[in-house]
Amino acid sequence: MSSLKEISQRLKKYMSLEAISRYEEEVVTELKKNMPKEFKVSRDNLGSVIFYKKSKVKNAPKLMIAAHMDEVGYLVRSVEENGNVLVKTVGGVWPNVVIGTKAKLKANSNGKVYTGIFGHTSIHILEREKFTKAILEKELFVDFGFTSKKQVEEAGIEVGDPIYLSGEYLEFPNDLVAGKAMDNRAGVTALELVGKALSKANLNCDLYLVGTAQEEVGTRGAKTSVTLINPDVAIALDTGAAHDSFGAPKGTPSLGKGVALLVQDGGTLPDTNLLRQLMQVAKKHKLLAYKYIAEGGGTDAAELQYAQGGAATITTSIPQRYLHSPLGMASLVDIKHTVDLLVKYAESFSDKHLKELKFK
Repeated sequence: MSSLKEISQRLKKYMSLEAISRYEEEVVTELKKNMPKEFKVSRDNLGSVIFYKKSKVKNAPKLMIAAHMDEVGYLVRSVEENGNVLVKTVGGVWPNVVIGTKAKLKANSNGKVYTGIFGHTSIHILEREKFTKAILEKELFVDFGFTSKKQVEEAGIEVGDPIYLSGEYLEFPNDLVAGKAMDNRAGVTALELVGKALSKANLNCDLYLVGTAQEEVGTRGAKTSVTLINPDVAIALDTGAAHDSFGAPKGTPSLGKGVALLVQDGGTLPDTNLLRQLMQVAKKHKLLAYKYIAEGGGTDAAELQYAQGGAATITTSIPQRYLHSPLGMASLVDIKHTVDLLVKYAESFSDKHLKELKFK
C-alpha cells in the first residue's frame, strides 16, 4: 500500500497543475503518464478520462470509481479602461477568500501566462459601511499591472481566458498538508494510487477508474462517463468540508479520522447495503472509516446513480478545511485510508456482493 511520503509527493504534483472546469488536460496528461499500462485508456466527449481493467471472469460486475479533476477558478469577463480585468466565477468561490492573493491567467490566444493580484480597495480608503460586508463577484477584479485596456488586448488576453487561484504546497505537523485545488486533487491522487495498487490484481469485477470533467459546474463529466460505462456500482471519490476548525458549524468530518462515508447529501441517498459492505471491509482491515451526513454541497454521485436502470452509489469523502480557497488543508492519513479502503473493496467485490445490492 502507498506510504504517506508517496501520497504527499503525488499530491504535491497534482496540486501544482492548473485545471479549472473545461481545462482539465494537465491533470489528464499526468494521470495517463502515471496510471499502470494494465489499464486501457479512453475519453468521453466532455473530457473525462476512463481507465479500464477487464476481469478474467466472464460477465463480471462493473465497479466504477470516479474522482473529478477540475478545480474552481475564474474566467475573464471584461476589461476596464484602466486595465483591470473583471471576472466570472467557475464553480463556487466566496470572493472574500481570494482578495489580495495571487492570480494566474493563461491566455488562450498565445499560451502566455500572466501573474496578477485579486484586487480590492485598500482599507484606508474603503467606505466604512463596507467594512463588514462581503464583496460581490461583480466587484472582484484582477490587477495584472496593465495601465490600459489596450495593453491587455496587446498581451493577447481575451474574454473567456481562464484565471487560477494560487497557493503553495505546505506541510504541517500531524501529517497535514495544504495547497491549491485540494478539492479534488486529493481524490485524483487517491485514484492514481488505487490504480497502481490494483494493476496486477486478479479482480472478480471489471474496474473503471475515471477522472471526471466539470464537476464544479454541475457534475457534467460524471453524467457523460457513467452513460458510457453503465456500472453496477459507482463510487464518487471527493473531498468534503471538515467541521473541526474554530467557528465551523457542528458536524462529523474532521481531519485525521479516516475516510468519511456519505449517508446523505442534497443529491444522493447512498445505497445502505453498499455502505454496509464498505464498513465491513474497513473493520476487517482495521481501516479508519465512519458515516456522516453532509451539511451542504454535493458530489459526482448525484449523476453516477443514474446509470442505466440505476447503480448502487456512494461517496467516499476526504475531509478538508478551507474548500474553494487558495489554500485547502487535508490529512495524508485520511487519503491513505481512502486509498486502502477502495483497494480492499475492489479486491473483494464480486457477483456475490453485487447480488446483495440488488432489489428483490
